[in-house]
Amino acid sequence: MALPFQVWVQIIINGLSLGGLYVLIALGLTLILSIMGILQLAHGEVYMLGAYAVYYLAVKMGINVYAAILFSMFLMAGFGMLMERFLFRRCEDKVLSPIIISTGLTLILQAGAVIVFGLYERSIPRLSEGSFELMGVFVPKDRMVAMVISACMAYMLYLFLKRTKLGLGMVASAQNPQAAQLKGIDPHKMSLLAMAIGSGFAAAGGAMAGSILMLTPFMGTLPLVKGLAIIVLGGMGSLSGAVFGGILIGLIDGIVPVLFGPLTASLAPLVIVIIILLIRPQGLFGHE
Repeated sequence: MALPFQVWVQIIINGLSLGGLYVLIALGLTLILSIMGILQLAHGEVYMLGAYAVYYLAVKMGINVYAAILFSMFLMAGFGMLMERFLFRRCEDKVLSPIIISTGLTLILQAGAVIVFGLYERSIPRLSEGSFELMGVFVPKDRMVAMVISACMAYMLYLFLKRTKLGLGMVASAQNPQAAQLKGIDPHKMSLLAMAIGSGFAAAGGAMAGSILMLTPFMGTLPLVKGLAIIVLGGMGSLSGAVFGGILIGLIDGIVPVLFGPLTASLAPLVIVIIILLIRPQGLFGHE
C-alpha cells in the first residue's frame, strides 16, 4: 500500500509515542526481574492505578497534571515498596509463589478498580494542547511531550544506575547477588528500591497513556503483555534491550494497523518476537 509522506510521518510519531509508554513499563519489569528474579505480573495494574491517581488529582482536585503525575509516581513507588516488603519478600528464592501472588493481586486490583471507578471510560487532561507542523504534518503536542518525558526518564535511570552508589549497588546485585552481599550490599534494600522505581515508572506510563488514550480498569492488561514481549525480545535483564524493544514494538503498533489492519497488528509483535528468539534465543541484547 502506497501511503503519502505525511501519513508516514504521522504513524511513525504515533508509534514512537506508544513505544515511549512501552519502554517505561518494560524498564520497570526488567529492573524488578534483574534484582528480585521475579516476573511482577501485577505490574499492569500498578500502571492502571497510577493513571487513576492522576485522574483524581488532576480532574477532581484541580492539581496541575504534571504535578499529579509526579505525585502518582511517588504514590505507586510507595505501593511497590509495600508489595515487596509484605508479599514478595516472604517468598524469595521461590519460583511459583511470586507468580501466584502477582496473579492473585492482578485479579484483586482489577475487581477493586471496577467497584471503585466503574466500567465507563475516563480521560486525563492532555499533557499539552494543540499541535505543531512537522514536515507538512500537524502533530499533536501531547504525543511529543510523552516521547520526551519517556526518553528523559530512561536516561535518568541510566545515569542513576551508572553514576550513583545505590545504582551501582543495584547493578552489582543483578550481576552477582552473592558477591554483592559479601561486599555489604543489602539485597532486601536493593529489592525494595527496584520495586519502587519500577512501580513509579509504571505509574508514569499509565498516566501518559490515560492522557493520550483512555482510562479503564483493564487498561493495564495489554501493556503488561507488551512489556513481557519486550523484555524477552530485548534480552532478559537488559535495560538497553528494553528501550530498543519498546520502541520497536511501538513502531509496529503504529505502522502495521494502517498498512495491514488491526488484526495483523495484534499478531505482528508476537510473530516478530518468536522469529527473533528462534534466531537468537537470548534476545537481541541478552548474553549467552
